Amino acid sequence: MTASLHVTELPHGLFPRLGEGFVRRWHRAHVASPYGVVLVATRGDEVIGFVLGTTDRPANVAWIISHRRWELMATALGRLLTRPRVAFGFLRTRGLRYVRRLFGRGAAPARVAGKGDVPEAGFAPIAVLEAVVVAPEGRGEGVGTTLVEAFLGIVAAAGVERTELVTKAGASGAAGFYERAGWHQVGSHVDRDGDRVLTFRIDPRFVRAR
Repeated sequence: MTASLHVTELPHGLFPRLGEGFVRRWHRAHVASPYGVVLVATRGDEVIGFVLGTTDRPANVAWIISHRRWELMATALGRLLTRPRVAFGFLRTRGLRYVRRLFGRGAAPARVAGKGDVPEAGFAPIAVLEAVVVAPEGRGEGVGTTLVEAFLGIVAAAGVERTELVTKAGASGAAGFYERAGWHQVGSHVDRDGDRVLTFRIDPRFVRAR
């Protein structure tokens, strides 16, 4: 159910364009990984929101490549073969990078932002809030805030001192939400799809101390 919500409400980036089946496997990989975090908000039997993230991004990427590589590759290939426009975009913007990562020829980046003006922090590992999604019927009730704070509590308990995320600039992003929650913008860059995105950072211990 989180995969359907993800594809419907947060369709940005490659993974949602690969379809619900791929996203479902991606979420399950995070559940299985010792470094992955998936938190779900429900109302009765209905999922009204979720958070997807990791307490250590490089370690999580390495674990998924080691344990879920072929499953994810097979699913992605099947989707790309039936979606030529998505396949063309993948080859043009991401193909070489993903091949290097999957076959161990490129280390996972130490931060979420990629190339841009984001300063490196002097500590590691890095936690990443990858997605927070709230269904329309659950908005305005503090569901997103509760999910994010629960995620940061897990990160803090793991002893991680830096958490980052990226969100689209402008009305299609959620910069205002994160600023109100105490996150600080530390940079911006143009992503592989040509959209400007903002990088935010927070020390999860700040949330626990408030």
